[in-house]
Amino acid sequence: MRVHPLDSKLYDNIRSKLRKIDKQLPQKVLADKVTPSTIDSLIVLGDGREDYVVVPLICHHLNGNKTAAILRPTFTRDGAIHTMKTIVKNYKTIAFILDQEKDELPELSNKITMKLNEIGVKCEEIENSVEGRVILYKCNLGDHRFRFVVVVNGIEDVGSHSHKIEDHLVMLAGVTVQNDSKDTWNELDEKERLEVFRRIRHDRNVAEKVFKQHFEGLRLLEC
Repeated sequence: MRVHPLDSKLYDNIRSKLRKIDKQLPQKVLADKVTPSTIDSLIVLGDGREDYVVVPLICHHLNGNKTAAILRPTFTRDGAIHTMKTIVKNYKTIAFILDQEKDELPELSNKITMKLNEIGVKCEEIENSVEGRVILYKCNLGDHRFRFVVVVNGIEDVGSHSHKIEDHLVMLAGVTVQNDSKDTWNELDEKERLEVFRRIRHDRNVAEKVFKQHFEGLRLLEC
Protein backbone atom coordinates (compact mmCIF):
# COMPACT_ATOMS: atom_id res chain seq x y z
CA MET A 1 0.00 0.00 0.00
CA ARG A 2 1.29 3.45 -0.91
CA VAL A 3 0.44 6.60 1.03
CA HIS A 4 -0.59 10.02 -0.25
CA PRO A 5 0.04 12.81 2.32
CA LEU A 6 -2.70 15.43 2.29
CA ASP A 7 -0.40 18.35 3.04
CA SER A 8 3.01 19.34 1.76
CA LYS A 9 4.67 19.55 5.18
CA LEU A 10 3.78 15.94 6.01
CA TYR A 11 4.88 14.86 2.53
CA ASP A 12 8.27 16.55 3.00
CA ASN A 13 8.74 15.07 6.48
CA ILE A 14 7.95 11.53 5.36
CA ARG A 15 10.07 11.83 2.22
CA SER A 16 13.06 13.21 4.13
CA LYS A 17 12.97 10.42 6.72
CA LEU A 18 12.46 7.66 4.15
CA ARG A 19 15.47 8.90 2.16
CA LYS A 20 17.65 8.50 5.26
CA ILE A 21 16.50 4.89 5.54
CA ASP A 22 16.92 4.13 1.83
CA LYS A 23 17.31 6.71 -0.95
CA GLN A 24 15.00 4.71 -3.25
CA LEU A 25 12.29 4.25 -0.63
CA PRO A 26 10.24 7.44 -1.12
CA GLN A 27 9.30 6.55 -4.69
CA LYS A 28 8.16 3.11 -3.51
CA VAL A 29 6.14 4.32 -0.53
CA LEU A 30 4.77 7.74 -1.52
CA ALA A 31 2.05 8.20 -4.13
CA ASP A 32 2.37 11.82 -5.21
CA LYS A 33 0.77 11.64 -8.65
CA VAL A 34 -2.77 10.64 -7.78
CA THR A 35 -6.15 12.32 -7.86
CA PRO A 36 -7.33 12.65 -4.23
CA SER A 37 -10.95 12.02 -5.23
CA THR A 38 -10.00 8.51 -6.39
CA ILE A 39 -8.74 7.49 -2.91
CA ASP A 40 -11.33 5.85 -0.66
CA SER A 41 -9.18 5.20 2.45
CA LEU A 42 -7.62 7.59 4.96
CA ILE A 43 -5.06 7.13 7.73
CA VAL A 44 -5.19 9.71 10.51
CA LEU A 45 -2.17 9.97 12.82
CA GLY A 46 -3.46 10.89 16.26
CA ASP A 47 0.15 11.21 17.36
CA GLY A 48 3.06 11.99 15.12
CA ARG A 49 6.44 11.76 16.84
CA GLU A 50 7.45 8.57 15.02
CA ASP A 51 4.15 7.32 13.59
CA TYR A 52 4.66 9.29 10.38
CA VAL A 53 7.64 7.04 9.62
CA VAL A 54 6.42 3.71 11.02
CA VAL A 55 2.97 3.73 9.41
CA PRO A 56 4.17 4.28 5.79
CA LEU A 57 6.78 1.53 6.29
CA ILE A 58 4.08 -0.91 7.44
CA CYS A 59 1.81 0.13 4.58
CA HIS A 60 4.66 -0.68 2.21
CA HIS A 61 4.43 -4.32 3.31
CA LEU A 62 0.72 -4.49 2.44
CA ASN A 63 -1.28 -4.56 -0.83
CA GLY A 64 0.83 -2.78 -3.43
CA ASN A 65 -2.17 -1.86 -5.57
CA LYS A 66 -3.84 0.24 -2.89
CA THR A 67 -3.26 3.93 -2.10
CA ALA A 68 -4.40 5.51 1.16
CA ALA A 69 -4.43 9.20 2.02
CA ILE A 70 -2.56 10.09 5.22
CA LEU A 71 -3.13 13.06 7.51
CA ARG A 72 -1.56 14.37 10.71
CA PRO A 73 -3.94 16.90 12.34
CA THR A 74 -2.77 19.74 14.57
CA PHE A 75 -4.62 18.25 17.54
CA THR A 76 -3.42 14.94 18.98
CA ARG A 77 -5.01 11.71 20.20
CA ASP A 78 -8.83 11.82 20.53
CA GLY A 79 -8.76 15.58 19.93
CA ALA A 80 -7.76 14.88 16.32
CA ILE A 81 -11.23 13.46 15.67
CA HIS A 82 -12.71 16.96 15.61
CA THR A 83 -10.68 17.78 12.51
CA MET A 84 -12.25 14.88 10.61
CA LYS A 85 -15.80 16.20 10.43
CA THR A 86 -15.36 18.00 7.11
CA ILE A 87 -13.56 15.14 5.36
CA VAL A 88 -15.27 11.99 6.65
CA LYS A 89 -17.63 11.88 3.68
CA ASN A 90 -14.70 11.54 1.25
CA TYR A 91 -13.74 8.06 2.51
CA LYS A 92 -15.31 4.66 3.03
CA THR A 93 -12.65 3.48 5.53
CA ILE A 94 -10.68 5.56 8.02
CA ALA A 95 -7.88 4.22 10.22
CA PHE A 96 -7.10 6.27 13.33
CA ILE A 97 -3.76 5.53 15.03
CA LEU A 98 -2.96 6.89 18.48
CA ASP A 99 -0.93 6.24 21.62
CA GLN A 100 -2.52 4.49 24.59
CA GLU A 101 -0.54 6.61 27.06
CA LYS A 102 -1.87 5.95 30.59
CA ASP A 103 -5.48 5.24 29.61
CA GLU A 104 -7.06 1.85 30.13
CA LEU A 105 -8.10 0.49 26.73
CA PRO A 106 -11.88 0.41 27.48
CA GLU A 107 -11.66 4.00 28.76
CA LEU A 108 -9.86 5.10 25.59
CA SER A 109 -12.47 3.37 23.43
CA ASN A 110 -15.21 5.27 25.27
CA LYS A 111 -13.39 8.58 24.74
CA ILE A 112 -13.14 7.92 21.01
CA THR A 113 -16.82 7.01 20.76
CA MET A 114 -17.77 10.22 22.58
CA LYS A 115 -15.60 12.32 20.26
CA LEU A 116 -17.18 10.71 17.20
CA ASN A 117 -20.62 11.44 18.63
CA GLU A 118 -19.62 15.09 19.20
CA ILE A 119 -18.99 15.57 15.46
CA GLY A 120 -22.30 13.93 14.60
CA VAL A 121 -21.02 10.44 13.82
CA LYS A 122 -23.14 7.52 14.97
CA CYS A 123 -21.06 4.41 15.48
CA GLU A 124 -21.35 0.79 16.50
CA GLU A 125 -18.43 -1.41 17.54
CA ILE A 126 -18.47 -4.55 15.41
CA GLU A 127 -15.03 -6.05 16.04
CA ASN A 128 -12.36 -5.91 18.73
CA SER A 129 -9.03 -7.72 18.44
CA VAL A 130 -5.37 -7.79 19.52
CA GLU A 131 -6.46 -7.49 23.16
CA GLY A 132 -8.47 -4.32 22.51
CA ARG A 133 -5.82 -2.53 20.47
CA VAL A 134 -7.73 -2.81 17.19
CA ILE A 135 -11.37 -1.71 17.21
CA LEU A 136 -13.56 -1.64 14.12
CA TYR A 137 -16.66 0.57 14.13
CA LYS A 138 -19.50 0.75 11.65
CA CYS A 139 -20.34 4.45 11.35
CA ASN A 140 -22.53 6.94 9.60
CA LEU A 141 -22.55 10.71 9.31
CA GLY A 142 -25.89 11.69 7.83
CA ASP A 143 -26.38 9.45 4.82
CA HIS A 144 -22.67 8.59 4.49
CA ARG A 145 -21.67 5.17 5.81
CA PHE A 146 -18.05 4.34 6.55
CA ARG A 147 -15.83 2.07 8.64
CA PHE A 148 -13.64 3.53 11.37
CA VAL A 149 -10.63 1.49 12.52
CA VAL A 150 -8.87 2.43 15.74
CA VAL A 151 -5.30 1.19 16.20
CA VAL A 152 -3.82 1.81 19.67
CA ASN A 153 -0.03 2.03 19.98
CA GLY A 154 1.60 0.20 22.85
CA ILE A 155 2.86 -3.16 24.11
CA GLU A 156 1.84 -4.34 27.56
CA ASP A 157 5.03 -6.36 28.04
CA VAL A 158 7.21 -3.26 27.64
CA GLY A 159 7.74 -1.83 31.12
CA SER A 160 6.88 1.75 30.29
CA HIS A 161 4.90 4.07 32.55
CA SER A 162 2.99 5.24 29.47
CA HIS A 163 2.36 3.09 26.40
CA LYS A 164 3.03 4.59 22.98
CA ILE A 165 4.63 3.97 19.56
CA GLU A 166 8.08 3.98 21.17
CA ASP A 167 7.18 0.71 22.98
CA HIS A 168 7.43 -1.07 19.63
CA LEU A 169 10.61 0.72 18.59
CA VAL A 170 12.59 0.01 21.75
CA MET A 171 11.54 -3.64 21.55
CA LEU A 172 13.02 -3.80 18.05
CA ALA A 173 16.11 -1.99 19.28
CA GLY A 174 16.53 -4.61 22.01
CA VAL A 175 16.98 -2.08 24.81
CA THR A 176 15.50 -2.17 28.32
CA VAL A 177 13.04 0.51 29.38
CA GLN A 178 13.67 1.93 32.86
CA ASN A 179 10.77 4.38 33.10
CA ASP A 180 9.32 5.58 29.81
CA SER A 181 9.81 4.06 26.37
CA LYS A 182 9.89 7.49 24.71
CA ASP A 183 12.79 8.61 26.91
CA THR A 184 14.62 5.34 26.22
CA TRP A 185 14.11 5.74 22.46
CA ASN A 186 15.29 9.35 22.52
CA GLU A 187 18.49 8.30 24.30
CA LEU A 188 19.51 6.25 21.25
CA ASP A 189 21.60 8.07 18.66
CA GLU A 190 20.31 8.69 15.13
CA LYS A 191 22.26 5.77 13.67
CA GLU A 192 20.69 3.33 16.13
CA ARG A 193 17.20 4.67 15.42
CA LEU A 194 17.72 4.43 11.66
CA GLU A 195 18.76 0.81 12.03
CA VAL A 196 15.43 0.08 13.74
CA PHE A 197 13.52 1.71 10.87
CA ARG A 198 15.61 -0.26 8.36
CA ARG A 199 14.71 -3.45 10.18
CA ILE A 200 11.00 -2.61 9.87
CA ARG A 201 11.53 -1.97 6.18
CA HIS A 202 13.54 -5.14 5.42
CA ASP A 203 12.19 -7.77 7.81
CA ARG A 204 8.43 -8.10 7.42
CA ASN A 205 8.18 -11.11 9.75
CA VAL A 206 9.80 -9.25 12.63
CA ALA A 207 7.86 -6.06 11.90
CA GLU A 208 4.54 -7.93 11.82
CA LYS A 209 5.28 -9.57 15.15
CA VAL A 210 6.19 -6.32 16.91
CA PHE A 211 3.54 -4.16 15.20
CA LYS A 212 0.78 -6.77 15.27
CA GLN A 213 -2.11 -4.33 15.79
CA HIS A 214 -0.88 -2.02 13.03
CA PHE A 215 -0.72 -4.76 10.43
CA GLU A 216 -4.15 -6.08 11.44
CA GLY A 217 -5.78 -2.64 11.51
CA LEU A 218 -4.23 -1.30 8.30
CA ARG A 219 -5.18 -4.46 6.42
CA LEU A 220 -8.80 -3.39 6.90
CA LEU A 221 -8.13 -0.50 4.51
CA GLU A 222 -7.61 -3.04 1.73
CA CYS A 223 -11.21 -4.30 1.91
